[in-house]
Amino acid sequence: MSAYGAVLTGGGLTTTLQRSFEIAGISFGLMVLLGYPLAYLICFRTKPKWQMPVLLLLVMSGGVSDIVRIFAWYALLGYNGVINRGLINAGVVNQPITSLLFSRLAVVIVLTSGWLPYVVIPIYSAMRTIESSHLEAARDLYSGRFSAFRNVVLPMSAPGVLGAFIIVFIPVLSDFATPQLVGGPTSLMIGNFVSDELLQVGDFPAAAAGATLLLLVSIVLIVVAQRLTRRFYGR
Repeated sequence: MSAYGAVLTGGGLTTTLQRSFEIAGISFGLMVLLGYPLAYLICFRTKPKWQMPVLLLLVMSGGVSDIVRIFAWYALLGYNGVINRGLINAGVVNQPITSLLFSRLAVVIVLTSGWLPYVVIPIYSAMRTIESSHLEAARDLYSGRFSAFRNVVLPMSAPGVLGAFIIVFIPVLSDFATPQLVGGPTSLMIGNFVSDELLQVGDFPAAAAGATLLLLVSIVLIVVAQRLTRRFYGR
């Protein structure tokens, strides 16, 4: 128990856990903002014969190795990367922007791009359960497209967002490779704390305490999400 007291009162783990929630929360919020419209387009604006190929492409993109994805972002966000060269050629900046890589922004971008497919698919699955008769009833009651979306599609697809939260938020919260490779010292997350205490410092009790705390937080988040789903949607 002394290890738990040491890591909690020392301040380092508390600060790292808070930073982890901030990065994971911003990343998941961006995933929903990007993934929800994409799922809507696939479900309601794409011909049925093309929906599965599009989803297969999403699954394949999500299956790319983290290391491959991270080094691809190096080529985009690096000091001499595509984005910096493009900004210089366009006359927007006079010299490369150093804060694109090895920053909290880079961590959020890489996490968002890597986990986006796993947000789209649960939301798409929830939208597929919406029967066309519900939308037809909304149109019969003179609902416009936005009104039908707000009153039918949005509430009935919300369980997909909660499902995406369970699938995505916990792994993002515990990620250590992305912050280690594209983040700076102020972007390290709880996974990096556990890894450093275990492999570099050799403080096994502190590493175990950090991992146990992360596990407890994950369990609490999953239970809360499941209870919200059952309470409001009976699922």
